Amino acid sequence: MASVAPISDLTSAAAAGAGRAGPRRRRRPRRRRRPGAALTAGTVLVSSLILAAVLVPVLPLADPDAGSLSERLLPPGSLGHPLGTDGQGRDLLSRLLWGVQPSLAAGLVPVLVAGTAGTFLGIVAGLGARWLENVVMRSLDVLFAFPAVLLAISIAASLGAGLTSLVIALSVILVPAVARVVVTEVARLRELDFTQAARAGGARTATIALRHVLPNVLPVLTVYCSALVGLSIVLGSGLSFLGLGVAPPRAEWGAMLDDLRQHIFTAPLLTLIPGAAIFLASVAFNLLGEGLRDHFDVRSRYTL
Repeated sequence: MASVAPISDLTSAAAAGAGRAGPRRRRRPRRRRRPGAALTAGTVLVSSLILAAVLVPVLPLADPDAGSLSERLLPPGSLGHPLGTDGQGRDLLSRLLWGVQPSLAAGLVPVLVAGTAGTFLGIVAGLGARWLENVVMRSLDVLFAFPAVLLAISIAASLGAGLTSLVIALSVILVPAVARVVVTEVARLRELDFTQAARAGGARTATIALRHVLPNVLPVLTVYCSALVGLSIVLGSGLSFLGLGVAPPRAEWGAMLDDLRQHIFTAPLLTLIPGAAIFLASVAFNLLGEGLRDHFDVRSRYTL
């Protein structure tokens, strides 16, 4: 009768055979991805705009409001006027740089106001009682029922031309969009385990909002508001183009487009200059928003 090997010997042999089958494949360590091109480009462009707005009072520029009829509609590259002059002989480079301040104000201030108000309303609606959520969201839906551009025109026209009226009009139309984004994110967060554990532990709603919900909403809100700044700059320039924004003779990109509109056939290159500035500012903040989205997305921070 043949003898049977002990189970321990069979186990040892199997382990040895598995060891001879070949070395186990190691996973490469994860490495942190470098900042993307969109974030770098957006940061550089936005920083340049902010730097221009801060330094323009001390730069050796011509008077943006002083014109000369003998130097009307000079083309770009003219002596003493690198970007040419407008229909009143005013230096376009000086007016373009001085126009950064009101254009950035029309982009940043409404988004800051709308971001603050929309975040408050969104958290209140998302964490409050069902009836409170219905009251807040149905009230914001009333604003959503009107086209944003027409509503901004109506508010700006009723308040009168000026930068303050422009900021108020843009702030009003941006609040519902921000609040809806925040409500959607809060509705997702309130069902997660850490929020449920805090509520089960007896934490108050205000504590949950400040310590658990708001820190997780801020990345999404930052990305969304970065893109809204570009939209706000375009809308603000459009209102100024219609005469409802910054009042002349103050330099502003939309108002500059309105001044050069009548010369579009005689001096088409001059009309492209303020339009290109609006386009680049909008692209800068959109690139910044795209870069921040990739940066805050945990799944895209690492590559295998």
